[in-house]
Formats: sequence, structure tokens, C-alpha cells
Amino acid sequence: MNLSKEQIARMIDISAVKSDSNIEEVELVVRAAKKYQFICVFTLPSFAAYAKKLLSGETEIGLGGTVGFPSGASTTASKAFEAAALVDLGCSELDMVINIGKLKSNLYQEVTADIKKIVEIAGVIPVKVILEVDVLTDLEIQDGAKIIRDSGARFVKTGTGWLGATSFEHIRLIKEAVGESIQLKVAGGVRHLDVLLKMHDLGVSRFGIGNKSAISIMEEFTRNNKG
Repeated sequence: MNLSKEQIARMIDISAVKSDSNIEEVELVVRAAKKYQFICVFTLPSFAAYAKKLLSGETEIGLGGTVGFPSGASTTASKAFEAAALVDLGCSELDMVINIGKLKSNLYQEVTADIKKIVEIAGVIPVKVILEVDVLTDLEIQDGAKIIRDSGARFVKTGTGWLGATSFEHIRLIKEAVGESIQLKVAGGVRHLDVLLKMHDLGVSRFGIGNKSAISIMEEFTRNNKG
């Protein structure tokens, strides 16, 4: 499938979600989002209100909020409070981290309840649940993906972008487990256009990418399609 520049941009959530992402980086990602019309801007919660202000008037660019970053080990009550605050701030999507430790402990009922609470708070707002595939076994990845699907989330997401990179094998494992029953977002290691396109061919519909790599991918597309 040949994708247009606009179609690629509408698959990218541009993000400033590292612990050292400062106000200047938030401003940079918003400027890039406006230039390329990326589908969503993600910041850490303390910058969400500022990003919302910068995006004023941009009806086609969403604001994403992060819940339980980066470990997922907050209590469900803490995650619920954070999610509700982000919804009140005007976030149009939420990316939450699964409780990784409980998933690895086979406490599947508790993991499920954690996700369901955030999905309930979000209402019609899409929730993407992050597995952090780099610290999980193949079986944990597949079981986690099934839990996310069955908990009512809209997307399985591979990582926070804080650890490692998503591989084609990670994508294969998730698709083997859940097929087309839930959408898939990749974050971590998507720095080049060819990787994005190959992952899209494997069934990935959204990408979480930092400022430099997101801009580089769009510039690469332009260079490759001149004339």
C-alpha cells in the first residue's frame, strides 16, 4: 500500500514524554505537529495544560495524556485520579502503562481491573495500554495483549519509549495473540521511514515518535518522493 505524506502524519503521535522533556521540547513538538498535522501530541501530565494552550484552534490535532508513566506500578486509585485530571484538562486520548510487575506475577485479575478502571473513566476517549515489551517474555507479551483487548482498551501499545525498541518479532507476537481484534501502536525505536512502513504493513496503525525522529521521517518521505 502506497501511503501519502498526510496519511503517514495521521499515524504519528509526536511525543515529549521522557523525564527530561522540558518546556522547550513541548513547544517543539507542538510546532512540528502544526506543521505536519500529526494526529496527536503527547506530553507528561505536568505539561498537558500548557500543550493544550499551544494547540488552541488546532481542531485536527489531539492532545494525549500519559497515565502511570513509566513503570505502571502506581495504585489503581492513583492512575484513576491522574486519568480523570487529564480528561478534565481536555486530553482526547490516554496512554496508560499496564501494571508490569503484576502482569509478570500472573495477577491477571488485578491487571484487568486496573485497566478497566481507566477505560471507565475515559468513556469515549480512546485508551492505549502499554506493555513495555522489552521487559516481558513472549508469553507475557501475548497474555498482556489479550488482557488489554478484553479490558475494553482501544489499542495495545508496545512501549513507553523509555526502554529499548520494538522489534518486528514483538509485533508478530502481538498480532498472533490478538489478530485484528484491537489496534496496535508502536513506540520505541521507530526512527526511519522504512521501519515505519514495514511495521504498518505488519498491522501497526499508530506510532509514538519523539520530535527529532518524527521530523526526520517526514523529511525522508519528502526527499524520496521528489519529482
